Amino acid sequence: MESYPVFETERLMLRQMTKDDVDFLFTLYTSSEVLRYFGMSPIASKEVAISMVENYEKQLEIGGPMRWGIVDKETNSLIGTCGFHGISKPYKRCEIGYDLSPEYWGKGIMGEALKPVLTYLFSTKEMNRIGATIVPHNKASSRVVEKLGFQQEGLLREYILQDGTMYDAYMYSILKKEWLS
Repeated sequence: MESYPVFETERLMLRQMTKDDVDFLFTLYTSSEVLRYFGMSPIASKEVAISMVENYEKQLEIGGPMRWGIVDKETNSLIGTCGFHGISKPYKRCEIGYDLSPEYWGKGIMGEALKPVLTYLFSTKEMNRIGATIVPHNKASSRVVEKLGFQQEGLLREYILQDGTMYDAYMYSILKKEWLS
């Protein structure tokens, strides 16, 4: 069976999610603080988290979206996830998504984690454009992608539905020629 590439940075290791990660995913995806701008309602049970991990494995087999677990190398603890989805192979584009345990916010971790993922998407997956949709109130997330070189393209009005409320979202993107230059 195919497996995710493992990426290492100075402080982090990105690896495939496993069933051992279910408790972490359940905690992460039931946190109102984490999900506030995520565009997702809290998951209902650990069974949903198990299904998420199983779906990551199934998607890998068919070349679909991927989601890595972000591990703090110092503590060997899972602290977040990142990956890509919304793939359009004919147009060579996709979107990234990411989340992080609140105690790790503001430490430059997500930018560090996304760098090898972006390189992988442009070099190995042959993407030309990578997008990110971010709710305007999520200024920290906007800063993450802006520091990576993403450009804000515009506002998608009432683009995200979360808990019965529609939210606008900024569309950001970076092109292969911008990343690899």
